[in-house]
Amino acid sequence: MMKEITKKEDWTTKKEFLQSWEYGEFLKNTGRKLLRFEYLTNDKEKIQFQGIVSSNAFGFKFIYVPRVSFSQELLDEISTYFKQNNFVFWRIERLSDETPKKFNYKLIKNRQPECTWLLDLTKSEEEILSEMHSKTRYNINLAIKKGVVCKIEKDLNIYWKLNEMTTERNSIKSHDKNYIEKLLNLDNVYQLTTYFANEVLSSAIVFKYNDIMYYLFGASSNSHRNLMGPYLNQFEIIKLAKKLDCKVYDFWGMAPPAEKGSGEENSHHNYSWQKNHPLDGVAKFKAGFNGKLECYPKPLEIVLNSFKYNIFLFIEKLRKRTIVGHSTKE
Repeated sequence: MMKEITKKEDWTTKKEFLQSWEYGEFLKNTGRKLLRFEYLTNDKEKIQFQGIVSSNAFGFKFIYVPRVSFSQELLDEISTYFKQNNFVFWRIERLSDETPKKFNYKLIKNRQPECTWLLDLTKSEEEILSEMHSKTRYNINLAIKKGVVCKIEKDLNIYWKLNEMTTERNSIKSHDKNYIEKLLNLDNVYQLTTYFANEVLSSAIVFKYNDIMYYLFGASSNSHRNLMGPYLNQFEIIKLAKKLDCKVYDFWGMAPPAEKGSGEENSHHNYSWQKNHPLDGVAKFKAGFNGKLECYPKPLEIVLNSFKYNIFLFIEKLRKRTIVGHSTKE
């Protein structure tokens, strides 16, 4: 039996922060439509999850459910419920390899990181430092010797200015300013910023949930890059996470491993990754801090109405072609 959950007192602690009540409320504050559900099994076990509901101009709606683990039977039960409630399809980012038996599905690209890089914080600070790559330790010490300092403070404008520099420098997209502002309003979110005298070098935004610290966003200045502010930033995050009794630091995104001998690989500190991956540029940086890789199964798109689903895909293809072909010149 499926039912919606609307009260915080009915929501239990989840393994993944993407399924936490606090993160769900944050998404609602940014304008997302969020629904929470509870499924009661025959053994009276309560299984809860939340997802973001979206729809297109034709009113075709779907729901995206991140980082959950469902049995094959449960996937079919949830799919039946969504079908009865006029969802065209639903997307699920899985923690396990189960697939539905009664519904068609296809594997899709990850929205959340396909792989991540985890640092064990149960070790002492000295052990963590000793297991870093020597160049990483050198860069941390260089920043300290040159007078770089790190402050724990929330300042949206400081981060956003750096973010604009970073996105332009690396030709990448980012969430809008309102999204970052709402995120910084959360009690379990921290912003750490490095300074050289009065100049800002780098800033990072991290999210604590249970005993894990997650590195969500980072940005750096175009100037004084030789002072290695981002390296000190990460070390200070590690120290803060240990102070807050975290057992794991999740670097939140890592280039997936390369096939040995493929010729399409980059390597650093005993890790080899796909050099053509979008995270190629940050993989070396993160690998230098040491850690272990964790990868997730491919997400599923489970089809509930084949006719409308095919129309939805056709419209999406047309929309993307229009965006790519559009000229911004006036």
